[in-house]
Amino acid sequence: MKSAVRTSAQAQRFPAPKAAVSGEIVTVLAPGEAKLPRRRSGSAQDREAQLVALLQLLTGEGAALDALAFRKSLEARAAASIKALAVDCDCYARFSAKQGGIGLPASEARLVAYVDYCEARRLKPATVSRRLSSLAVVHQLLGVASPVGGAVVRDALRGHRRRVGVRQRQAGPLRFGKGIGREAVKGFTLSVLLEACGGDVVGLRDAALLSLGYDAGLRVSELAAVELDRIEPQEDGSALLELTRSKTDQEGQGAWVWLSPDTMRRVALWVEAAAIRKGVLFRRVAVVRTNARAARRTLAISDLAYHA
Repeated sequence: MKSAVRTSAQAQRFPAPKAAVSGEIVTVLAPGEAKLPRRRSGSAQDREAQLVALLQLLTGEGAALDALAFRKSLEARAAASIKALAVDCDCYARFSAKQGGIGLPASEARLVAYVDYCEARRLKPATVSRRLSSLAVVHQLLGVASPVGGAVVRDALRGHRRRVGVRQRQAGPLRFGKGIGREAVKGFTLSVLLEACGGDVVGLRDAALLSLGYDAGLRVSELAAVELDRIEPQEDGSALLELTRSKTDQEGQGAWVWLSPDTMRRVALWVEAAAIRKGVLFRRVAVVRTNARAARRTLAISDLAYHA
């Protein structure tokens, strides 16, 4: 059977992103028409509830949690910070379950043992430092003095760094791909990624996303929040993108970044193909692949059983 390709009514102008194999039907949905995948991680409310349960478990009802300070402390933090705080407290709760006794408020000796526990689990010094910083925040929420800054705890962390080493592997920068002089830049570059993007709707979106992200130096969450109305085209073909909020700008003071003419050309192709008039710029394009079945002939009355 030959392969078949069909599109939805909203996406008839979109070609299939890949050639359909034999016996396969490819359905391409228009941007914004597809349902988003379910998030695996819990919501911010779930993280807050998890954090409250961990604090109640660690304190053993021995210390009262300041509800006002707890709520205001969480309001001042991003969702990722709340998640990290819950993860760090969960790690300390597992350690406290093995040690026994009340986990919070903690003593300096208990935190030194916790540093040894993290080292035995082969956690990096940067991770251990974050764990201790989260415990310092928890002590502030409980309204008690934090032993994290104690001399013995600092020495334990310093010893961990000396034994393990503080150097961590960092991802290399993404180069554009233009060589200097006669030497061409090889390897994983932006030019290679742009050449790999096809001419279909998925390729146009990916090319615009890569080019804009490279010019503005945005994070994934910041790229997903880019809106079409925030882009102001300039006379020379470039544009200015207004960033209302970022990881380093939690209060929303805003900033402007420059977009090159090549980036605006790729953005224009994506906007035209996806028929985007307003709202977020980068949207999900769903590709549904199903196995094709051979058509059955129409049954006559004589073909049916007497009791059908």
